Amino acid sequence: MAIVFAVVLFTGSCSKENKLAPATLEEKIAKDASLKQAIESATDLYQSLSKTYVQNPAESAELEQLAAKINNKTATAQDFSRVQQITGVSYDVFIEKIRNFALALNNLNKSYPELSKMKQQDLQKTLSKAIELNPELKNSLGKATVINGRTEACPLRDICNLAVTLTKLFAGDAICTAISVTTIPVVGGLLCSLVLSLGAGLLTAICNALPC
Repeated sequence: MAIVFAVVLFTGSCSKENKLAPATLEEKIAKDASLKQAIESATDLYQSLSKTYVQNPAESAELEQLAAKINNKTATAQDFSRVQQITGVSYDVFIEKIRNFALALNNLNKSYPELSKMKQQDLQKTLSKAIELNPELKNSLGKATVINGRTEACPLRDICNLAVTLTKLFAGDAICTAISVTTIPVVGGLLCSLVLSLGAGLLTAICNALPC
């Protein structure tokens, strides 16, 4: 009887351990709203931009110069007006959309700090699997989307890459002043740029992991 009791006890213990097996990193990320928010906020930013800017590299170069002046606090009223002319949206709205995107990235990075320590290839595999495990997200990413009046069969990678570029351009004082200090403790533009740089690296991996 003692032997039978021991076997039953051991079997029950194993069964409980199997049921309580911790979720994998991919499973956790798949259920985390921050991944979806990062992609949705990137799409929202992209869709708000003018078709001319999206298709004109020359304006991208000019916007880079304007971003540098804004971060260096040497921008004039005309410079801010020019940002609006290029992007097709007011500067405040433009920065707000970048801020939303940056906060989503920061939340993802804060929840899973191990991601920033991974090699790019491993990070891409992890995020790709997470997207695969989220049917709602996977299905929405696989659909054709109308972007700036054009139907794109697979637009998300371009959207991500542009969002990464804009975040990097305006990371610093421009974006830090748009992020509440109570949301992200900011000690100078350097720390804020560091946080956003980590997020941008994560999004680069998300872009490459998007199903297409």
